[in-house]
Amino acid sequence: MSEPAVLELDSPALRGNPLGDPHHRRVEVHLPPGYDGVRRYPAVYWLPGFGAHPTLTHRPLAFGTSVADRLRTAMIDGRIPPALLVVPDATTAYGGSQYIDSAASGHYAGHLAEVVTATDHHFATLPEPRWRAIGGKSSGGYGALVAGMTSPLFGAVIACSPDAGFEHCYLPLLPAALDTIRAAGGLDALLARRGSGPHDVPFMVAMSLVAMGMCYADDPAVTPADALPCDPATGAFREKVWQRWLTHDPVRMLPAHTGPLRRLDLLHLNVGRRDEYGMHWGVRALHAALDSHGVAHDYLEHDGGHHGVEHVFTHALARLWRLWRQFPGTEAGTCAA
Repeated sequence: MSEPAVLELDSPALRGNPLGDPHHRRVEVHLPPGYDGVRRYPAVYWLPGFGAHPTLTHRPLAFGTSVADRLRTAMIDGRIPPALLVVPDATTAYGGSQYIDSAASGHYAGHLAEVVTATDHHFATLPEPRWRAIGGKSSGGYGALVAGMTSPLFGAVIACSPDAGFEHCYLPLLPAALDTIRAAGGLDALLARRGSGPHDVPFMVAMSLVAMGMCYADDPAVTPADALPCDPATGAFREKVWQRWLTHDPVRMLPAHTGPLRRLDLLHLNVGRRDEYGMHWGVRALHAALDSHGVAHDYLEHDGGHHGVEHVFTHALARLWRLWRQFPGTEAGTCAA
């Protein structure tokens, strides 16, 4: 395994963020085979999902290899174009930022722009949107979609199992999350488990909803309990809070952002038809909305769930050959080892 380069960034965007999270962030940069610092390459900004370590170097399971090794091999084989793989760190005290600017969590879209600037400064990239792709899975796929809608920095978006159609991917999780919160002794007690565990699936699901509430909140002083779409003690639904969440739903955001999406060179969506969190229905709704608004995109359903589907990243990134078939210093299907 080739060790990644590392950027150490002091982020003005994250300095003084409401959660007190570090503004010093580590950015992992995987260099393509044959990288010599002279020939310039495209870059793929890969956004990890909620609760995941900001790295591609770890094996997600006991089987197989790391995502970094898998993608490096695919570059050598010519299945995906040679490119830098850049992994930002956008974790928060609650596990994830959704890669958006949030009044309650911090300016993580702004930080992502800082990462792009620093990557172009320190590495031999092709510093134009047409040579930049952004992708990710789950919350990372969501972040990639929102970046494609709101940022001019990227020419391609790859969203694997992204959060979309919030009534499908969030609401069904609420009853079990409320049970987890009550079993822990309340929300404060649940939050106290962040440092000690157990960090099992029920805990991570409940924490993901807490994190979403903070990401989608519009008040920097909001509490985690008040940011949830229902009262964690009584279950009483809060329609006003839920409507605020929905303003961040890619399906609802789409009508106001068709222009940027139409300008993309590639918009690719994929999802497992057995997704444990109902993401397939939300992504299906997004696919239908994109069709109804005439936004060109690729859509693929694979025979998998939400976890253990890292193999689809290679298939998704292979679509970048359409855009990067020839770029300065390389030819399609070839790469120096």
